[in-house]
Amino acid sequence: MADTLRQAAILVGGRGTRLGALTDAIPKPMVDVAGRPFLDWLVEEVARFGVPRITLLAGYLGQTIVDRYDGRTLLGSRIEVVVEPQPLGTGGGLRLFTDRLEDAFLLLNGDTRFDVNLLDLPLQSADALATLALRRTAPGARYGTVAVAGDGRITGFAARSPDGSLGQGGPINGGIYWLRKRILDHIGPGMVSLESDVFPKLAEAGALRGALYDGDFIDIGIPEDLAAAQTVIPAMARRRAAFLDRDGVLIEDTGWPHEPAKVRWMPGAAQAVKRLNDAGYYVFVVTNQAGVARGFFPESQIGVMHGWMAGVLAAAGAHVDAFEYCPNHPEAPLAAYRLDCRRRKPKPGMVEDLLAAWPVAAEGSFLIGDKDSDLQAAAACGLPGHLFGGGDLDQFVARLLAR
Repeated sequence: MADTLRQAAILVGGRGTRLGALTDAIPKPMVDVAGRPFLDWLVEEVARFGVPRITLLAGYLGQTIVDRYDGRTLLGSRIEVVVEPQPLGTGGGLRLFTDRLEDAFLLLNGDTRFDVNLLDLPLQSADALATLALRRTAPGARYGTVAVAGDGRITGFAARSPDGSLGQGGPINGGIYWLRKRILDHIGPGMVSLESDVFPKLAEAGALRGALYDGDFIDIGIPEDLAAAQTVIPAMARRRAAFLDRDGVLIEDTGWPHEPAKVRWMPGAAQAVKRLNDAGYYVFVVTNQAGVARGFFPESQIGVMHGWMAGVLAAAGAHVDAFEYCPNHPEAPLAAYRLDCRRRKPKPGMVEDLLAAWPVAAEGSFLIGDKDSDLQAAAACGLPGHLFGGGDLDQFVARLLAR
């Protein structure tokens, strides 16, 4: 059975000496990128995958990070900050905070951004202590390379040559790791580097795996790349979106379905959502739920349904960025929901609200629905709508993306 992603830890303890005076008063992950701390961008990206816990492992000027993030909740993710009392390296900090770590967890470098489906990585690691997200090709000449066998085993690491020649190939370490807590047995006391001290030994033992991706990548550790990040990072956050109706697209429309035990998924539904995730799309659900207005079930049951659906999708390496619904109907028996609501399809309110709240690139975005009212809502927002008549949703989505 695949592990469930319940925690993402982010290494944010670095001094950032190569950035000079920029980090005299703030930690490296807090440097400004497009008007915000770089860490804001990174935390938001992690949170959108529905990770319940985000743990920031701070060090240098750690109180700055405590003040901004500790105790916050973002997109349902609870953020906590712990601060190491002295520099311990990327491995030593993990060992120090053993009691804060889940049995399996995601670890990210706090000074890099690698555009991958974070829920895909746990699926790769059933027989390894660690799985590394690897960028298939190097984005520059300052990176060492990773040797990967045909079965995904990492067999070794090669440091960057003085002339940068190794950095022209790939794959390279993308700074995102799926780890089992048992890896801490391989981390000794004091200053320990995962990359230099731990991973090479695990590779020799056959306990390291690599997953190859082609997503955008940037490391803000040097001034030139930090300058590039001012435009690259906002561009990475701006994505195409797929808006999906729920009943009749993701699950069978059995007449206001609201009980998880009775739900029947459409064939290929989870695979379709994962395909969109892997292709870099935001995925949004927009659903009319007039069963509330008609008194068939309470509005709170919609949250129960969507939480359950999110869990099923996560087990398949897929996720929905936001579930939007409208419980109203202009002829509702219940007066509280008797509204001619702008969010009820065919009106476009749900789609409009998502376009306003998320950095969506309209060009290339689309909606999939099973009724004309879905397509009318899309058209009102200038988006193409596609009528799904049943069958395998993944095959339907694959054909759309191939156009």
